[in-house]
Amino acid sequence: MAKAKAQKRPGKTGQSHLRARIAFLYKASTYLQAASLPKPSTDKKPNHAGAHGSHALLQEHDEEPTSQPLFSSKVASDSKNSTTDNAFFAPNHLQEQQPTHHVPVSKLSRNLASQMRGVSLKSQLRLPHDIKRSICKVCDSLLIPNATCVETVENASRGGSKKKPWADVRVVRCNSCGSTKRFPQTKKQEAKSLRSARSG
Repeated sequence: MAKAKAQKRPGKTGQSHLRARIAFLYKASTYLQAASLPKPSTDKKPNHAGAHGSHALLQEHDEEPTSQPLFSSKVASDSKNSTTDNAFFAPNHLQEQQPTHHVPVSKLSRNLASQMRGVSLKSQLRLPHDIKRSICKVCDSLLIPNATCVETVENASRGGSKKKPWADVRVVRCNSCGSTKRFPQTKKQEAKSLRSARSG
């Protein structure tokens, strides 16, 4: 007599261990990138004079976070020249919103994001839209607005956003590699059958 097949529980999908691995890699990558961001400067309390005060200054100096350069001097100079060349041909509104300071990108954060992408591709699991759009496709760095990327809204149609607001496109430019992503701001149009059912 053949064994009865076990019934699947409703609401549960397979490959839960892979989904948990993807979630862990994304959280770890986000945490490491957030830790590398510069913290806002706070007012230091006045130190007492004497040896105790000098010891406190040394202790505060040791506790300050230090960041190492991500690339070598040669690569950094090449990337700087490339960004200046791109800025020459870029529109004016993109040049104005570029950050004045460079935020270091964690190498380990990039590595974890690359592993997460590899797990999703090998297991054929689609990443959620918010996670997929928050990672650069070229350098695998997390896209944080006003920190590691610059977000602008473009409208190449005649008349601009005033006459055709539905043609607005959100442009996300990565500060590390200079690649851009374009996302339309309008909602997806419903199927024709649904529209005809509503009108009818």
